[in-house]
Amino acid sequence: MKVLIVTAEPRGRSFAAKLAELYVDGLGACREVETEWLDLLAIGFDPRLRAEDLALYRGIGPVPDDVRREQHRIEAADVVILAFPIYWWSLPAVLKGWIDRVFTKGWAFETAVSPKPLAGKSVRLIATGGAGPRAYDKHGYRAAITAQIEHGVFHFSGIEDVATHLFLEVEGADPAARERDLATAFTLGASLPCRALIAA
Repeated sequence: MKVLIVTAEPRGRSFAAKLAELYVDGLGACREVETEWLDLLAIGFDPRLRAEDLALYRGIGPVPDDVRREQHRIEAADVVILAFPIYWWSLPAVLKGWIDRVFTKGWAFETAVSPKPLAGKSVRLIATGGAGPRAYDKHGYRAAITAQIEHGVFHFSGIEDVATHLFLEVEGADPAARERDLATAFTLGASLPCRALIAA
């Protein structure tokens, strides 16, 4: 199984990335796992939509080289994990820009290719938040993440197996709470049946 972990790390490996690492360790408990880490800041990925991106959307231009490179990474993976801290109840800007540019028309959606490039892939969102569960439930933020990211991006792109794992109140959490979160991430990965998430 090939796993692509996507992060955007402004100050080294974040707690979200550490949780993703433990999740993959859990996946590897009963299956062979090959992991690729993609730090969008480290590779200097430009998240801004440019004229060539809009030309591609309108069907009058080719796929930009940097976008196609990222699409190849996704195509090669069985599982794509986005590991990120929640900013303003959504994705960090660089990670959102990666989706904006890479999940293109004619590839992620409205594609004539069969099978579709993203069919059969699995996506896991491993997200950390400073607020607690009460705030997420009271204001509907959990539902918003489901609608906006799970459904609005990944289901729309033909990926059926999508799940979000929220780890909340991580800022200022004591070491014991962090260890519990790490153990939970491992358990989530290990709880998947060994035949699951393996490409046909």
